[in-house]
Amino acid sequence: MAFAHRPMVMSETGMVVSGHHRASEAGARMLRDGGNAMDSAVAAAAALAVAVPHMNGLGGDAIALHFNAGSGVVTAINGSGRAPSAATIEKYRDLGHRDIPTRGPLSMSVPGVVQAWEDCLKRWGTKTLAQCLAPAIELAEIGVPIDASQLAFFEGPVYGELAAEFPRLAGIFGAADTPRHLGDKMVQSQLARTLRLLSKEGSASFYEGAIADALHTDLEAAGSLISKSDLAAHDTLFTSPLKVSFRGRDVYTAPPNSQGIALSVLLGLDEIAEEQRDMTTPMKPGLDVSWYMQAKNIAFKYRDQYAADPARSRLPSDFLDRNSLARLARFEAATVTESQSGGGDTSTLVVVDADGNSVSWVQSLFEEFGSGVVSPQTGVILHNRLYLEQLNEDPNRGLLPGMRPFHTLCPALVVGKQGCEMTIATPGDHGQPQTLYQVLRHVLGDGVPIQDAIERPRLRHDVGEIVMVEDRAEKEWSVRLGNSGYSIKDVGSWSRLMGGVNAIHRLTDTVWAAGADPRRSCYAVSTGPM
Repeated sequence: MAFAHRPMVMSETGMVVSGHHRASEAGARMLRDGGNAMDSAVAAAAALAVAVPHMNGLGGDAIALHFNAGSGVVTAINGSGRAPSAATIEKYRDLGHRDIPTRGPLSMSVPGVVQAWEDCLKRWGTKTLAQCLAPAIELAEIGVPIDASQLAFFEGPVYGELAAEFPRLAGIFGAADTPRHLGDKMVQSQLARTLRLLSKEGSASFYEGAIADALHTDLEAAGSLISKSDLAAHDTLFTSPLKVSFRGRDVYTAPPNSQGIALSVLLGLDEIAEEQRDMTTPMKPGLDVSWYMQAKNIAFKYRDQYAADPARSRLPSDFLDRNSLARLARFEAATVTESQSGGGDTSTLVVVDADGNSVSWVQSLFEEFGSGVVSPQTGVILHNRLYLEQLNEDPNRGLLPGMRPFHTLCPALVVGKQGCEMTIATPGDHGQPQTLYQVLRHVLGDGVPIQDAIERPRLRHDVGEIVMVEDRAEKEWSVRLGNSGYSIKDVGSWSRLMGGVNAIHRLTDTVWAAGADPRRSCYAVSTGPM
């Protein structure tokens, strides 16, 4: 067994892995207090919204998967919001825009994460929203100590530009040149008051009550197109996930408007390639990068064709059947025109409870601090997900009022004969399905332990001829990619561009193992036995 950078945390009674240790602790506390996987997930998600505010928050979206151990059913949770009813192509052109702005009030769609928290608790939880929000309120009031990752961000160029353009943001988190030190407390007093009101009045307050009134007033003053009726009309979708067979298990991903289809196709093409392999030739473990680039381009071609609002997606019901995947495998991908890349600043968490109920949860502001626009009365920062849509008549990306934008959020669950065998998620915009595929390939294809699999070198390709490769990768990768016409971009040894995987993998009938990515601030917390 290869040495892993971090030890592998194990548990028989449940565990949480997330993008911040305070969030993992909040989720684990909920499990210890008798809560189930969804109670834990919401508590961890709310804590993440406070602990890493530049990556996610109440003004963002969520997409998740839930496995019910009693019924064996996997449910996809779509907590993404729609484009405002006034967000027409003509409106943007009248305002002088040829493209939707990357930042600012015109880059927003309706935030969906708050409604998703409460709707999921009502459907599966045993705790109240108030109970699940308590750790987040405490963090917002007393402050979160700034860690090395946050210090680097606040001292970096992106925050410098944001603070200069959006002074209200700087009013909360300080000017770019504010002296900061490790351990300094990051207090969010107005957000704490909003969370307290939310815990008292529920998500209805956020979409139709006092919080909604304050949000609308502030956003309208900033120039947003989001109306009161847009907020009131928001709902969470509970749907069937996508499913593909991989190494004797079923891998579930989120359906459109998520890019989960890209991960599903990658895994399906790998399974077809394994079936067609000459079994007399020993299989070399690891990633065949030449094959991978062909498969990735095919997967992303169909992602860009189908990953749109469910009301406009035309994904055939048999798309992931073996025969359909075999047809895909026979054709090389056409040139892929990808959606605009973002910073990949998303937060993820995974949870398993003592009964085997499991959650893979992804929530995001899309880019660092999203739109940059703050609602002063609420302390809520709005995301900028809408800017992925286009001001044209494209059938998938062309802006339409009331449609959910394309989403890079890509949770995944692996289910086998024992029930859920793995819950896994990562940030990284277009890199999410690529990172998840590589980790799943190591674990389920090569039998690599989860922590080792997460720490192995990775590659990522967005668009064009450049492939990002960690410098710890075997030299053969660069040779084979070069022979395939690609250029290598060295991104260092442990690049955050490769994501930050959180995962929990079943080792035996009763023991789970966690994987936490050292590329980002990922932490696993076990609940016992105590």
